[in-house]
Parts: sequence; C-alpha cells; structure tokens
Amino acid sequence: MTTEKKKPTPETIAAAKERLVAAKKQREQDRAEADRKFWQAVADEIDGGNCRQVDAVEALDFNRDYIRRNLKQLAEDS
Repeated sequence: MTTEKKKPTPETIAAAKERLVAAKKQREQDRAEADRKFWQAVADEIDGGNCRQVDAVEALDFNRDYIRRNLKQLAEDS
C-alpha cells in the first residue's frame, strides 16, 4: 500500500504562507513579551534592594553594559 502525498495547489500554498507569516508574527510577539517579563524580573530584584547590578551580571553571565542597556530600554518602554 502506498499513500500518495497530496500536491499543493496555488490556493493551499497561499493559505499556508499566510498561516506561516501569522505564526512568525506570534512567535515574535511571544518572544518580546518573554523578554519584557525577564528584564522586569531583573529590574525588580535590583530595585527591591535584593541585589546589585554587578550581582545580576554574575548570576546571569551577561556583561554589565548589556544589563544596563536592557534595563534602560525597559524603563523607557514603561
């Protein structure tokens, strides 16, 4: 028994492309939201006096400038 794979038509290709574009857009939105939540958590720890920026550098293995820029961007976006 062989199962024949259906062949795409111009209509199914166009619909598939639309779904893929929508999936990519959703992925980008989800990623941006996850990043925002992450940097908010970092800011909360520092602003709450639980750690210093240098402690976040050590814990996260990011350089200080990277953390500073992301926290600054978070503040500007809020």
